[in-house]
Amino acid sequence: MDFSEKARLAERAARAAGEMLEHHGAFTVRRKSENDFVTEMDFKSESLIRETLLSACPEDEFFGEETGGASRAEGRWVVDPIDGTANFMRGQRLYTISIAYEHAGELVVGCVYCPGTDELFLAERGNGATLNGKPIHVSGVDALRNSLIHLGFGHRDPKCLERTLALFPHLIASISDVRRSGTAAYDMCSVAAGRAEAFVELGLNLYDYAAGYVILTEAGGRFSGWDDGEDGLTSGNVVATNGLLHEAVRDLLKV
Repeated sequence: MDFSEKARLAERAARAAGEMLEHHGAFTVRRKSENDFVTEMDFKSESLIRETLLSACPEDEFFGEETGGASRAEGRWVVDPIDGTANFMRGQRLYTISIAYEHAGELVVGCVYCPGTDELFLAERGNGATLNGKPIHVSGVDALRNSLIHLGFGHRDPKCLERTLALFPHLIASISDVRRSGTAAYDMCSVAAGRAEAFVELGLNLYDYAAGYVILTEAGGRFSGWDDGEDGLTSGNVVATNGLLHEAVRDLLKV
């Protein structure tokens, strides 16, 4: 099935939301939970994206971070209207808009747009991944010692944070360096574009990684959960790599 029209629609929605977010005025902020915030602009972005997508595809369902929606449907949009809200509310440039399309339970389109850098990552199942229209591919680095790993702390859940912090001594001693952008979607796209070899984080939600999953896998990467037999798509415990280092990275996580 051809999902190119869905991909173009996702790009249009993401760019429209990005334009609005880059030219916002004053906005309100409230705390959702410990170490988690939401702004007035998160809701405005989600509303604009919802209207753009569903006005073109009224037959589809919508699932967004801020307003929820259908848990399952034949065709469903999965949206994070601002991934990296903490960055956005402090005026930092790395925040993204993440839009995925799921058909019959399979993620088939991924779009991640970073307005601050004007980078648009886009992928459609079976057609590869692009950055601003140019094909991208994961890196060929095959030695842990030479690898860069993007790491999320899972800091909203004390158990996830504790498990992540326990990794540091062995992790740092085994790789070249770590990075943290503050947006899981951008971290996954960095792996897809060959800028890093892996991204790992515990306790994510589907809207955090749905679009990144399509982009990563279409760029030649590999995606799984942390533990043996674990499905990262359902658990939210994400290991996203260039494929060459996948098992080596997962071994690092066994603390």
